[in-house]
Amino acid sequence: MITGKITAIGKEAIDADEKLLIFFDESATKGLKPYAIIQDVPKADTITLKKGDEIRFGEAKYTVTHVGNTALKGLHEIQHASFIFDEVPVTDSIVNGVYLTPFEVPQLEVGMTITYP
Repeated sequence: MITGKITAIGKEAIDADEKLLIFFDESATKGLKPYAIIQDVPKADTITLKKGDEIRFGEAKYTVTHVGNTALKGLHEIQHASFIFDEVPVTDSIVNGVYLTPFEVPQLEVGMTITYP
């Protein structure tokens, strides 16, 4: 297991009407930071994700239902991924997306841990 920590949450990062959270490391640009959740994950380049894996946001457990083609590359390089709490579309899934169930966006706060498999 690899554990990281949320270090900042942009003012526009969480929208009650969206089932999407966008994560980056500290290298996120000034333009992205208001819409991003900033995480610090030691050894992010060793994260592996596949369908059926579990990710935890604090104590909340989520199951991976789909990993987009570029999701791992983004996590490894800049700790970037879009976490989507919704069904995987038949076509046009988000390439950097990690789709999760249950379909409820977790309550996040600065200092909260994120645990990857």
